[in-house]
Amino acid sequence: MNSNKGFDVVVVGSGPAGVNAAYPLVKAGLRVVIIDGGLDSKKKDKQLNDFSDINLSETSNAYELIRDNSYVFNKTYELLKIKSEIEVIQSLAKGGLSEYWHGICDFFSPAELDRIGLPVKEIQKEYQEVSKQIKLKPSLPLDIHSKLILKASESKINLQSTVYRLPSAADYCSSSSIDSLKKFKNFTYIPNQLVYKVKDKEKFVEIYSISISKQLELITQTSFLILAAGSINTTRILLRSFNLFGYKTTFLTKAHYVTACLQPRTLLKKINYKQVIIGQLAMSSNEIDQGLDAFFIQLFRFNPLAVTKALKYIPLPKLIALALLSIMAPSLVVADIRLPAFETRDKFCRLKRESNGQDTLEIVFRETGTELENHQVKLKKIMQQLRELGLLPLKTGSDYVTAHYAGGAPFQDKAGKLSVDANSKLHQAKRIYVADSSAWRALPAKSPTLTIMAHASWVGKVVARKVN
Repeated sequence: MNSNKGFDVVVVGSGPAGVNAAYPLVKAGLRVVIIDGGLDSKKKDKQLNDFSDINLSETSNAYELIRDNSYVFNKTYELLKIKSEIEVIQSLAKGGLSEYWHGICDFFSPAELDRIGLPVKEIQKEYQEVSKQIKLKPSLPLDIHSKLILKASESKINLQSTVYRLPSAADYCSSSSIDSLKKFKNFTYIPNQLVYKVKDKEKFVEIYSISISKQLELITQTSFLILAAGSINTTRILLRSFNLFGYKTTFLTKAHYVTACLQPRTLLKKINYKQVIIGQLAMSSNEIDQGLDAFFIQLFRFNPLAVTKALKYIPLPKLIALALLSIMAPSLVVADIRLPAFETRDKFCRLKRESNGQDTLEIVFRETGTELENHQVKLKKIMQQLRELGLLPLKTGSDYVTAHYAGGAPFQDKAGKLSVDANSKLHQAKRIYVADSSAWRALPAKSPTLTIMAHASWVGKVVARKVN
């Protein structure tokens, strides 16, 4: 057993939350360490796992990501067991899931920030600072599909404010931020560690971790701890640390639908696919659902490389089906539709101790009949709006594969069994803070990554003031 002492702040996790919580602490001159899984995303397994334990099929949107990065995901799902009714994506890679983030993002409205539990003015200020930090670009160049859609929206009064260009940080990845932080003498990065338990003492916090490669235990002491391991793993650590096995706590993820649309105005036109542009445009709702926008849609250009994968779903001879798809593929636009998520009794997670002594995080996601009916009402309105933009919706399918999740230790005015106060400090501890989406009380339909970064940066500053 080894031990580390003398740190002002330990941050657990190297994803968007972890690195952005660390930046203000390091710049304040504090002794900061990030403890992280830190697996090499470029390393490959000699033998590919079939991922049967992860509840994935070869048709899943997540399957390609997991297969292409098999070493990281094999290790992740081996060490962080999940039993889930939906496909939940997690990663112990250096940089977390942002290693595969394409950088399209959006800002939450003041009403959305308030509904989550975040301080509006503070987070809006952090948006500006984080945007500079990650070199957020106002928008990407438009391809022919996006130009036509944007022009169509300008002629529709009811759509002018709902269709817009997305900001992008296309070159961002958290592992590069770790490398930038390493240039500071007061920063330390400790990879190859799986944090499994924390203890809040009178004058310090103890963090217990195990070396992934050698299974050696490390105990790290720090004045303050920031958990930023991603909501389900921050929740896992806290449930284990406070011996809350079997306790049902909040879990949030979004209802997700994907609609393939035909763009008739581009049929038979030559389109240059050498320049890859993803998710240039977004649509949000003018309607409000419990304080959040009722839906959010990213409009993607169809990837022509997926043509051969779609062949088996067409009930025609392969040669005929391939010819039809080849003609239509350049004119297809994918509408990635997300709906907001709220806390309910039928959506939760809990940590279970198995007979072999290992822990499994069970995630339950059950939508009520009323929720499903509301989804259909929203989808009907969305299909009408897509038609008004000149798109022809062909087929809609549900896709509950998610890296967008929240909850576990939510903001509460009064302490629950597992909750944080208005400053993201754990009610159950004096020196432990939460800087990821596990603190959120709701999950907007928009992409959460930029807000996770802003939240973490704010928490970093809160803790820096505490230390000083």
